[in-house]
Amino acid sequence: MTTTRVHALAEFLDPDLTAMVRRMAYRPRPDNGSADDNPAIRAMIWQGLVGLGLTGPPPDTAGPAADGAGPAPVADSPVGGHEELAAITERLGAALYQGPLLDTVTAADLLARGGRDLPGDGGVALAVRADGAASPADPGAMTVDPTTGGIHAERRFVGFATEVDHLLVVGTTDDGPRLALVPRDHPTVTVRRHEELGQGELHHVRLAGTPAVWSADGSGWSRALATARIRQAGYLVGLARGAFDLAVAYARERQQFGQPIGRFQAIAFRLAELSVHLDAARLLTLDAARDADQGRDTRLAAARCLAAAADLARTMTTEALQVHGASGLVNDHDAHLFHRRAAIESLWLGSPTQLRAEVLPLLREQLR
Repeated sequence: MTTTRVHALAEFLDPDLTAMVRRMAYRPRPDNGSADDNPAIRAMIWQGLVGLGLTGPPPDTAGPAADGAGPAPVADSPVGGHEELAAITERLGAALYQGPLLDTVTAADLLARGGRDLPGDGGVALAVRADGAASPADPGAMTVDPTTGGIHAERRFVGFATEVDHLLVVGTTDDGPRLALVPRDHPTVTVRRHEELGQGELHHVRLAGTPAVWSADGSGWSRALATARIRQAGYLVGLARGAFDLAVAYARERQQFGQPIGRFQAIAFRLAELSVHLDAARLLTLDAARDADQGRDTRLAAARCLAAAADLARTMTTEALQVHGASGLVNDHDAHLFHRRAAIESLWLGSPTQLRAEVLPLLREQLR
């Protein structure tokens, strides 16, 4: 799908900028004597994405479409449809963008359902998981102080928490699911960065009576999670596409026995097979996005396309490393970085195992 917004993003992420985007979240270890963590690059990229209008909520639906085929998108939505957003996140995945944009779009969606706008343009990080094994479909525990209204919660895996102004905490309380928007820099918020293998940004966050800027029941979380999973699937398809392009380019230029290694059947046939899987995952994701644009229940389609895209991303980045051989294992090589990021991103909104576990009850619900 090509739209004005997708074209604008493609022009913004030109080859020179993409090379910086892929490394902008890299943090050198404190013991190597370097303090350069690319804050200027990250700030520039974020302002560019804000300028393209990519931080607004996705469209909701209101009333039947003119042709009676289903609900119609809200006319004044600040961004295009879910299909366009899937195409945008695919571009971001191919560039290996690392930042709070996808979380911010999901937060904007949840806030819009409560009649609120995003507070400024500083970005929002989602704080959902209380541990690494739980699915985002089952948010961690959250306690609301009955006297002060302060939020008590612990979230072990929050992405890019130091680059945002607010955290949107999704939690389970005695009264059911709950949402709370809290300021990230409040004294009661403790943020500790993980030293993780993905060369990105994961943080352990604790809230000890943090005042909420906005709070609401979390009844819309499952629907917002479904569309967020479609966007994440688009991102993973783009990530797989980026790794595939690296592998193809290397197979064309690397000479062995007097010819490019891409002419060897073992490599050529495997790349051809992977290209088919890549197209299949992309079409599955776009189909789920079209369902969302038509106002359908996308929980099943979202789980299905994200599981497929997550499996593909892990497989594709592993194959890209194999094509590159020893050179791909070097930290400075992009193939190595794609492989590391796939390990994190493929679990971000539910692992393939968790997603498939959610599919069975959804199928039963459809049959009933």
